[in-house]
Amino acid sequence: MTLAKKQIIGIGFIFHLLAAYFSVGYHQCDELFQVFEFAGFKLGINKIEEMPWEFASQMRSGIEPLLVFSVTKAYHFFNNYNPFNVALFLRLIVAMASFLAVLKLISQLEEELINEKSRNYLWGFGLLFWCLPYFHVRLSSENFSSLFFIIGLTIVLQNLKQGKPSLSLLFAGFSFGLSFVCRFQFAFMIAGLFAWLMWVRKPVAKYYVKLVSGLFLALLVGMFVDQWLYGKWTLSWWNYLSENLFQNKASRYGESPFYFYISEALLQLIPPFSIVLVIGIFGFWAKFQRHFLTWITIPFIVLHFFVAHKELRFLFPILNFIPFMLILYLQTNQNNPNKFWQIIQSNMLMKTGVAVNLILLCFFTFKPADDTSKCLERIYNLVVGERAILFYEGTKPYNNQASLNYFRNPTITLRDLNTESAPISENENAYFFSEKFGESSRIEKNGRKFVRIYSYFPSWFAYLNFNGWLDRAYSFSIYKLEQDF
Repeated sequence: MTLAKKQIIGIGFIFHLLAAYFSVGYHQCDELFQVFEFAGFKLGINKIEEMPWEFASQMRSGIEPLLVFSVTKAYHFFNNYNPFNVALFLRLIVAMASFLAVLKLISQLEEELINEKSRNYLWGFGLLFWCLPYFHVRLSSENFSSLFFIIGLTIVLQNLKQGKPSLSLLFAGFSFGLSFVCRFQFAFMIAGLFAWLMWVRKPVAKYYVKLVSGLFLALLVGMFVDQWLYGKWTLSWWNYLSENLFQNKASRYGESPFYFYISEALLQLIPPFSIVLVIGIFGFWAKFQRHFLTWITIPFIVLHFFVAHKELRFLFPILNFIPFMLILYLQTNQNNPNKFWQIIQSNMLMKTGVAVNLILLCFFTFKPADDTSKCLERIYNLVVGERAILFYEGTKPYNNQASLNYFRNPTITLRDLNTESAPISENENAYFFSEKFGESSRIEKNGRKFVRIYSYFPSWFAYLNFNGWLDRAYSFSIYKLEQDF
């Protein structure tokens, strides 16, 4: 391993750790309501009537809630429970597992590249693509399924390289099964890989026997975990298929046109570099029709084009494969005299791309994943071992559309000052929650004075409030009731 490669791996490892620590919260609320809140139900935190409709439909796998449940129980056992510490620990575990899985995948794929420069680009792009550390720390079904699929894929590739099936193929099949259980759509990626094995590589029958045996074992495990979660025997993946495909319930969250993923990818992956990425994907498919990545990505992507409800996050698993697909395709056009390819592979464009990627990587690594999680964490840590009242005006800090009980501090009572008629007692352990950036450090509410103890933005940010943009940006402050004034 060259020094450059070791340095890239080390930097990639550090960015994954940093993303796990700083990227607090969720990319999409399903990570919260259908993972932590499901676990909260089994922990006795939530009531059945507080659960999202997906719980009644029994359409979400219990794998991730079981992981949250187990880690939470361990924290309780050691008397060190804090839900945000649990979430941090889980992000660290998922980040490291995803990092190691991608590390193994890249080490197998790099053999197809012809020179050291291309390999170094693969390591850098494959570990430090600006959205990958952010994606790898998410407690989402997309990331969990990707992790399990890549583990199984690397085992299959290793066995094909050795030329004989080993017992590890049983675990590969088990990993494929877990990826399917966590997210039904991975059935198309798994089917694509099996089709590639049958029509391109054509290994002996023992390969399929071990893979299928492991896969069915995972389905059995998934069924037992679903029974633990819902209290009855059911198949969450079948319920998901029934609700979203047969009954089309997902469409009530919006429908998008057929071309949504292309237009959205071109926009969200930062033009003009996104154009190169999209060209690279289609070019790879056309150039390497017998490559396993072609066989597993086309069915997965085509499926999502025909589903009415579309979100770009549904295709996030493809991000793990884009670096190799792009670099291998560019490698085939390395000596192409066409001016377009000369511009694409010019040093200036490469250096600009690296600089833009670094800026975005730092931004998404250090930025909280959502606007509210840091707020909820600060509220949770207001009091330790004593009861308190948190006043607010109009906007409740917690979301009323779902329980959010897992991340609540049960010793804190919320009261709306717009409806609170009783005066605030000076002896109360009281706080005030504000979402106004411009409020002063000392304010008066209902005849009592509060002093600011925390602000989302430091006070010197006021000097950067050009055209009042901070007044429009999400911000919050917490004030404490002054006992003597």
